Amino acid sequence: MRKGMARLLLLVVIVLAAYSLDQKLDLFPKFAKSEVAMEPAEGERVTLQKLDGGNAQTERPYGKLELELAAGFKERSERFSVTYTGDKKKLSENMTSIIRDALRHDDYSAYILESYIYTIRSWGNKSTITVEARYRETLEQTAEVDRVIEEALAEILRPEMNDHEKVKAIHDWVVTHVEYDQSLNYYTAYNAVSLGKAVCQGYTLLGYRMLDKAGIPVLIAEGTVNTGEHAWNMVQLDGVWYHLDLTWDDPIGVEDDRIRYTYYLKTDEELRADHQWTRTYPAAAVSYADTVETLVQESGEKDALRYNKLKLSLGLHWFDEAHTVTDEEQLRDKIHTAVRSRTTNLEFRYKDGEAFPEALKAAFDGVGVAVGYRASYEKFGSDESLLVNIHLSYQ
Repeated sequence: MRKGMARLLLLVVIVLAAYSLDQKLDLFPKFAKSEVAMEPAEGERVTLQKLDGGNAQTERPYGKLELELAAGFKERSERFSVTYTGDKKKLSENMTSIIRDALRHDDYSAYILESYIYTIRSWGNKSTITVEARYRETLEQTAEVDRVIEEALAEILRPEMNDHEKVKAIHDWVVTHVEYDQSLNYYTAYNAVSLGKAVCQGYTLLGYRMLDKAGIPVLIAEGTVNTGEHAWNMVQLDGVWYHLDLTWDDPIGVEDDRIRYTYYLKTDEELRADHQWTRTYPAAAVSYADTVETLVQESGEKDALRYNKLKLSLGLHWFDEAHTVTDEEQLRDKIHTAVRSRTTNLEFRYKDGEAFPEALKAAFDGVGVAVGYRASYEKFGSDESLLVNIHLSYQ
């Protein structure tokens, strides 16, 4: 009788294990892909605050289990087991979301996870969950990333810097030390620091790691752009969230050494001009240009000078009314005023970029002076505006 019961229990365990293995091979389908035609931004991302200690365990039925799973992934374990006491049927039904919640504890771990499977073996109300995982980056490689980051932060950050200045310094370091991998083979922060090249995921992971080490609240966001799947960062400053796309601030094929801030600390509305996402992230609703202007106006003299320097270095002064031309009529007035005073150079932001070439031709009609001009312009920000430079020559 006992042998019969033992065999029956063993059969149940095997069936449950096989069922779990059969059903759970690919909970994160994107994670299962090691070769893709376009740059991937792996992982299931939703906005959740990182769970902490007791509250997570008391308020969430699987809080303790989530933390243990999160620790296993963070430690880069290729095989690890955790235990759970409770209803095994509900555990099996919720295991997908439990692992996803565990991965939300650390974006870095989630986005270097290449694939995983798990099995559940239960005896009464006690269950053992065993996870087998593969990672794009080893612990040793992450240690090398951290070593490079430590050296870089020591070089670019100063004790007196505020968080706004730190974010800019980190942004500038990443876009000047990494180039886009057009072969689409390199996905990690380790690739970014060891080879100096990576796709968007590598930029984003490196940015995440640097910002996190600098004490800046940061997330990884994912969605799509016109070329396919894409990943970028979200950064919190003074309690306000912004989007930060390091990859797109390092454009392919640009020959000059200028650092661009086209996708620097953008709102949801600004980023939606060419980025889309369906998962839920913290709302980014405050213009960073407005934020910096408020800091300039409301800070003491010493800090106001620092924020004004930041404003100029980011090109945010072009959003000021004094540096903006909104339409053809204003452009004509600006050109005619410049010609009357024999001004040789004009620089401003023009809001309606698509209409600018025709508006510029019309602006010189009836100017009344023999004047030649050479105009150059480029896209500015994530709207339709242009940054314009016009050189005037007089006979």
